[in-house]
Amino acid sequence: MYYCKYHPLDGATYYCEQCKVHQCDHCVDDEPALARCFVCGHNLESLGSGNKAEPFWRRLPEAFKYPLNASSMSLIVITSIASVLAMLMPFLWILSLLLYLFAAGALLKYSLTCLEHTALGEMKAPDVLDAYQGGISLLLKLLVITVVLVLLVGAAANYLGPAVGGLLGFIVVICFPAILIRFAQTESMLEAINPMAALALIGAIGLPYGLLMVFILIMMTSVGLLQEWIGQLFPAVSYVFQSMVSSYYTLVVFHLMGYMLFQYQDQLGYSARSDDEEEQPKREVADRLAAQIQVLLKEGDYERVVTLYYQAFKQFPNDARFFDQFFELLYTCKKTALMADFGSTYLHFLNRKKRTDKLTPVFKQIRLIAPDFLPDAPALRVQLASSLKQQGDVALAVKLLNGMHKQFPDYAELPQAYYLLSTILEQLPNMQAQADKCRQMAQQLEKIAERKKLEAAMAQAELATNKPPSVKTPGRSPSAMVTKSGLHLELVPIEPVNSVEQAD
Repeated sequence: MYYCKYHPLDGATYYCEQCKVHQCDHCVDDEPALARCFVCGHNLESLGSGNKAEPFWRRLPEAFKYPLNASSMSLIVITSIASVLAMLMPFLWILSLLLYLFAAGALLKYSLTCLEHTALGEMKAPDVLDAYQGGISLLLKLLVITVVLVLLVGAAANYLGPAVGGLLGFIVVICFPAILIRFAQTESMLEAINPMAALALIGAIGLPYGLLMVFILIMMTSVGLLQEWIGQLFPAVSYVFQSMVSSYYTLVVFHLMGYMLFQYQDQLGYSARSDDEEEQPKREVADRLAAQIQVLLKEGDYERVVTLYYQAFKQFPNDARFFDQFFELLYTCKKTALMADFGSTYLHFLNRKKRTDKLTPVFKQIRLIAPDFLPDAPALRVQLASSLKQQGDVALAVKLLNGMHKQFPDYAELPQAYYLLSTILEQLPNMQAQADKCRQMAQQLEKIAERKKLEAAMAQAELATNKPPSVKTPGRSPSAMVTKSGLHLELVPIEPVNSVEQAD
């Protein structure tokens, strides 16, 4: 049995000749008609579903449910009643024989069809209409096969001795399910009684074939017990009920034999897929991309992994798994440059998805990998600083707000940012002077903001009256006003971490 290289506990369903690896359904590109390898892009060889099919003895509950459908049960009831009617009309022996042949042939035909379809991966009972065509000829062929085998055993016992005959009879009994399987596959008497073909089938399956024999014997014994028990209580319905139970068990056994072929399809030289898998819808583009990323990650192709992640960010901006997985990858691998580049993107994503509870923990994780990292958006900095202030991490909050008037001079909420900075600095020892400066800066920035609004309103009014705009006074830009006020807020020399440590 082959297992997937990337999921060692899962059976392989494909093989890449180029990469020389086995893969499961999840680890291949199933978009085209022929599955392709995520690593090299070559078409893959299908191995069928045998490698991941569970053993037949674990499917006994499903096997007993297999005939429980309207089509199969109608055939069981009709053939059972026909068989009982044939037994009750011995005086009309021709009609009785035809009726019995019809019932037995239909059941045999349908049972062989169930075996064949199951071996090809169809886990639902086939249409019962196929059972009424060619069933009698198959039944006669099977009778001929049985007679030939009995004659061979009898001849061996007569001419070679009872011991040889008994041994040959035991071998025939053991090989009879294999003979039925070969007969279902070929519908040829010569192929069915070929001892080499039957032994090859048994050798390919191995011990599970013996388990199937034990299961068949148990069901045959249970039919005999049911016959004895029901015959004593309800003699009138005994034959009908016994025939129905026997037919039901026949379909179960043939389904199990077909499933055994499906399970060992690789050893038997063919490939088949389960209808349950074929009915599953194809994966979405995002799912295939995520699967490809995981395969390439396990292959160690980190360059392609990074490229695919950035492709996913653009193509699926709301898919959290790509953002979360890439962040965990960078954090685990301690990729400083990539973390510094991706940090702001991830924080914006968390904020956009209302996952604000993760903002400050993620920000701290980012700084563990990229110590100089600060978000690229002023609003995000203010939001993080406010959260850190509530958590008591005032040193990191100061780093977020320090120098924002230089980095983001056009940010509309600068006054509020510096008011926040002033309240944070008040919590630090020996920072009261800097806190006052921040408060004065915030007040000055408010005046500048009001002046900008006034100038914008005047400009709109002048445009509305078709008047040329008034000439601004030279040297009165907002930044010049800040400079003229003498409030050069330089917090860079301040080391809040040291101040906090001194306070402690």
